[in-house]
Amino acid sequence: MFSRVFRHLFGAYAALPFLVILSSYHSCSARKNCTPSSCGNIHNISYPFRLNTDPKGCGNKNYELTCENNVRPTLHLDKVKHYVQAINYSNFTIRLVDTAVQKDDCFSIPHHSITKEVIHSAYFYYYEINWPDSSVLTFLCCKNQMLNPPDYIMDASSCKNGSGTTYSSSSSSSISSPSCVDMEGHSYVMVDGHIIKDVPDLCRINLIYYVPKNMRNMTYTDVHDILVYGFELSWFSFCCYYSTENRCNLDEATVKNHYCFNDYTGCT
Repeated sequence: MFSRVFRHLFGAYAALPFLVILSSYHSCSARKNCTPSSCGNIHNISYPFRLNTDPKGCGNKNYELTCENNVRPTLHLDKVKHYVQAINYSNFTIRLVDTAVQKDDCFSIPHHSITKEVIHSAYFYYYEINWPDSSVLTFLCCKNQMLNPPDYIMDASSCKNGSGTTYSSSSSSSISSPSCVDMEGHSYVMVDGHIIKDVPDLCRINLIYYVPKNMRNMTYTDVHDILVYGFELSWFSFCCYYSTENRCNLDEATVKNHYCFNDYTGCT
């Protein structure tokens, strides 16, 4: 009896390497059959990205996009939906814009903060911010109007809504611009100030947002134009350190200079 059980167990364990190899073979074979997808004006959606309708094994689940109404590619970052504006496979970046931001509505600002810490904690190894000239925008709603604000605080009262916008002119006259929508106060944007030290008295922080540009000496209209354009995130680290297959098509110099391909996945 014992010998029969032993033989069965030995046979089962002996079959495990074969099953692993077979599984890897099918997984790698499926990847070779993947073709680029498209959604709206974003074409050639390929590794590491995938549409949620693509076959299993194509792209990486952490880079999955949804094609909204078959015309608008979207990506969720920490459960916040963003529209995909562009994907650049040459420099390994994707440009996103918060769906709350509307081009012709300067009252529309992102609903959630984007900072280096947010990206790092939620998407470490998958996305990273690489903006050498970035600015930190802190949106404030202040009880009192500032008569002579310092140069790092921008008055957002120049925001004027057009027709068909989210917030109409029927809003309270005390609401001067975006940060104070649905509340009384005066709206300002602090640029690169010390978030704790430099916030004026009787002002509330509504949003902290990194933008990939130096925003000094600009108007609030310029700020909103930057929000509309969106921000870029890089997926280079993932391609460099987590795939020996080189499915991102890194050249030899890049591989050597960045010590890429530290992890072996088993596919060729």
